[in-house]
Amino acid sequence: MRKDRGGTRAAGKTGEDIASNFLKSHGYEIIERNYYAGHCELDIVAQEQDGAVVFVEVKMRSNFSAFSRFGRPAAAVGREKQRHLIAAAEQYIRTHPDICEGKPVRIDIIEVYAPDDSSSPRITHLRNAVIVKPGYNK
Repeated sequence: MRKDRGGTRAAGKTGEDIASNFLKSHGYEIIERNYYAGHCELDIVAQEQDGAVVFVEVKMRSNFSAFSRFGRPAAAVGREKQRHLIAAAEQYIRTHPDICEGKPVRIDIIEVYAPDDSSSPRITHLRNAVIVKPGYNK
């Protein structure tokens, strides 16, 4: 079990719940959540209606000051985090050929801005946010 850092884990789960519901409302099937490949994690593994397997990283901000101070939530997905996402996706593909074989795959980011005042969250879905290039993960 992962160590909780304050309310970070709870906030992360809330963001993942919002993102999962968003994906379902857009016709995606949620296959798995919180898939661990060693120290790397995939927040959501989903499948589009066309069969594409989508690995989703969820980034959430709960107040606007954090958004303005740290930038867009997707900006937190730097080179090292991208390497971890790619490694976890590669392991998932290897260990789940029944789900992934012969299907297109991609890594998306879903940004969730969920204000503390209970207003509706704003969601931005960035498709193909992490581009896998030959030799990138080396």
